Amino acid sequence: MMSVRERPRVLFLSNVAWDYLRQRHQAMAARFGRDFEVWFVEIPGIRRLRLSDLPRIWRRLLVLCGVADGGDGGVREPVPDGVRVVRPLVLPSTNALFDWCNRVLVARWVRRHRDGLADGVEAIVTYTASSAALALVDRVPHRRLVYECTDNFAAVRGVPRSYIEREARLLKRADLTVVPSLPLAERHRGAARRIEVLPHGTEVERFLPEGPGRERPADRPVTLIYYGHMHRQHFDFPLVEGIARRRPAWRITLVGPVVTGWRWPSNVDLPGPQAHARLREFIFRSDVIILPYAINEYTRCVLPAKTFECLATGLPIVATPLPEIRRVLKAHVRIADDVSGFVAEVEAAVRDYRSPEQRSDRIAEARRQTWESRYRQMCAWLREMDDAR
Repeated sequence: MMSVRERPRVLFLSNVAWDYLRQRHQAMAARFGRDFEVWFVEIPGIRRLRLSDLPRIWRRLLVLCGVADGGDGGVREPVPDGVRVVRPLVLPSTNALFDWCNRVLVARWVRRHRDGLADGVEAIVTYTASSAALALVDRVPHRRLVYECTDNFAAVRGVPRSYIEREARLLKRADLTVVPSLPLAERHRGAARRIEVLPHGTEVERFLPEGPGRERPADRPVTLIYYGHMHRQHFDFPLVEGIARRRPAWRITLVGPVVTGWRWPSNVDLPGPQAHARLREFIFRSDVIILPYAINEYTRCVLPAKTFECLATGLPIVATPLPEIRRVLKAHVRIADDVSGFVAEVEAAVRDYRSPEQRSDRIAEARRQTWESRYRQMCAWLREMDDAR
């Protein structure tokens, strides 16, 4: 029997760190933190380790030792009231030995925090089926288990088979599985006890332009922007390089960590990860936002987390034909699938630069897709399950 607390506790088991990016994990945890006491538990990734991962591993060790914070390159989103970020010492869920070690490490961690966990928690919301996460699910009593499945992990390069097997068990065990896209729901519908589609949202005020749209400066080169991780799993490097070479007078700004190295032409800028205030500066010095996603088995289940953020800027967007973008946002996003198509759509977008009607339509759609509405929907599902008991 769980003791009564003034604010019930919820564990968020996250496969991403609380760093410079405000992703689904942080956005939902921040909102739960207004009504619950949230522990945001950072769990290492699931890819097989490579030499290129050594800097990231070293940075995590420094964080665990208290020498550095959890940000990427020193950049980190503030942690709101009601949320506590915790980083247990556990290993990546990449092999049987690490999985065994994680069961031992998690058992010790739970014992050290027994004052906060022994009586159980209101809910566990997990974004990962790693061995460490499932060990926590086993060790911490909870009323509800929610699996926020954000990706088609079976299509992610380097994910071990053992992870997919654990995910299948988690789908059967979770009271509720939540996915951001219809294709991902269809993929897991037969395995999950209950599955619901909850697309990514946006914090509109963080991305709205300041004041009415202005005329584009005639002497400014056409400037495109993409922000987020750049990894061959989802980012179409040849496409962006082709656009840069086809239009050498244009500027292309790629904001965020480059996970996969690439040799870029001189008109491509790589400013690295940026805090939100700086990201806004880059966005509003640009003419068009691009979403150059590769089309493959992984991305066919993807609705980019930044989709509605991009709409909130009011800027025109050109994207590759991801199925979910075509289904959900075709009226607000220009679609192109090769270099020539991208160039043509960007040029058309610049001609219609900040058209008042199109700009207003994009922002209005973003206002309908807030994280507030997503949180209310999640709470409604949880209450519905309680009422059905």
